[in-house]
Amino acid sequence: MKSSLDTYLGWETPRHHRGCQRPVWDVGIRTEDDIMRSGGRMGEIVKHDCRDECCSHGSVFEQTVVRIVCHSCGAAQVISGEKTEYTGVSTTSTQWLGYGLKPRQAAGLLLWPAEPWLSLGRANDAEPHDFVVTHPKVKAVTKDVIVGQITQGRGQHGGVVWTALAVPDPEGPYGYGQLIRWAHANDGRGRGGNALRTVTAAARWIGARMAEVETLS
Repeated sequence: MKSSLDTYLGWETPRHHRGCQRPVWDVGIRTEDDIMRSGGRMGEIVKHDCRDECCSHGSVFEQTVVRIVCHSCGAAQVISGEKTEYTGVSTTSTQWLGYGLKPRQAAGLLLWPAEPWLSLGRANDAEPHDFVVTHPKVKAVTKDVIVGQITQGRGQHGGVVWTALAVPDPEGPYGYGQLIRWAHANDGRGRGGNALRTVTAAARWIGARMAEVETLS
């Protein structure tokens, strides 16, 4: 299951060759039609035979190719993948992804907008994003500066609440299977602390949990 952390963590940046004098990427995308599905002996065409009656694959397919080139150092990558109704190129903006938007300040922390876990209908919401929470004064989200995450949910009567996770802990009981596990959790309804009915309230709860750790240390 994805979380807001997947907006920022686990991504790789193409690497320039050592000593690159002008590290700038030239990125191009194109679609190639009528690509033959090969892979048999001597590169022969493979007939795609799938038992799934809803499968849209075939022996010939459409392919999306991404070319990334640095004209200064010569580093280059070519990434290709089959384009179907489920894959391919999606044209969107930072408004919907979250990534690329500026963080906001709350409770002495930075809240970085992230793609919401429950994305259906969120584009028109007053708070369309979930958030990754970091220490203040950081320039980018990396695993070592993250202190919590905030996710929109629904209360017992359908009202908006904000669930929160705080204090990264590799042995923590919350967030199993995600990129970070946590020592503390609040379901937004009051289990784990006070009810969290605003993003700011969730940030304050995370800040309080971090202060407890600092006091003990």
